[in-house]
Amino acid sequence: MNKFSIFLKIILNNMFKPKNLVSLAKERLEVNEDSEHKNHEYTYDYDSIHDFFKNKFPKENILQYELELKDLETHVDNFFTKINLEKYPSLKKPYPVDYSINLNSRNFLYFICRILKPKIVIETGVAYGLSSLYILKALEHNNSGKLYSIDSIFRPWQSENMIGSIIPENLKKNWNLVIGSSDKVLQNLFDSVGEVDIFIHDSLHTYKNMMFEFECALNNIKNGIILSDDILDNDAFYDFTIKNVVKNNIIQVENKVGFGIIEKI
Repeated sequence: MNKFSIFLKIILNNMFKPKNLVSLAKERLEVNEDSEHKNHEYTYDYDSIHDFFKNKFPKENILQYELELKDLETHVDNFFTKINLEKYPSLKKPYPVDYSINLNSRNFLYFICRILKPKIVIETGVAYGLSSLYILKALEHNNSGKLYSIDSIFRPWQSENMIGSIIPENLKKNWNLVIGSSDKVLQNLFDSVGEVDIFIHDSLHTYKNMMFEFECALNNIKNGIILSDDILDNDAFYDFTIKNVVKNNIIQVENKVGFGIIEKI
């Protein structure tokens, strides 16, 4: 299916859903505007997630946490082996495989949740649910904590059924999925769940959306941390951390892929 066919299918499917069309138009505008916000050259504070944890949490046994992930990695491999047999875009493969969070970033989420033992985690952007899976597995090992995930459905091949489809049923007891765009539902979610320990941005990586989610999280988190995957493509992380009184670190999780951490001072 070529780009024009995909675009036409999206328009036809949402012809009688004006709110979806407005959201799609807004998304396209933000993507186009990002070229105006790509002036800063980022540098890494840590060359790997292991460098970060060795420096920040030297007493933690990261090797033990890695061993806990062996079964999870097998589950992930089996899931994507099946997904790769399907055509994209389709109801059975609504997201590209490379759309998913990379291995080092999801390992980071697992390690940080095992160490900090959060009671409440909020994430934006789910897709197949790789990040959600690793967070929920950490919460299971901790015997405490809830994950609230936000994702939206705008395209005709997407469905609520496939959001988080990689998550096994036994882990869903600590999971709450909120359908909607973050600009519509994020503040209400913060208001309803109480004190949040970890907020994770991994939805639309546009300057405007990232700045909104960072601001919303900072205004609602007292002692927690803000995390963001894929921060290098625009200036949002840089501009936000310069504007606000916060600590920040950038970890290289893959070649030319940066993971950001923000803490209140």
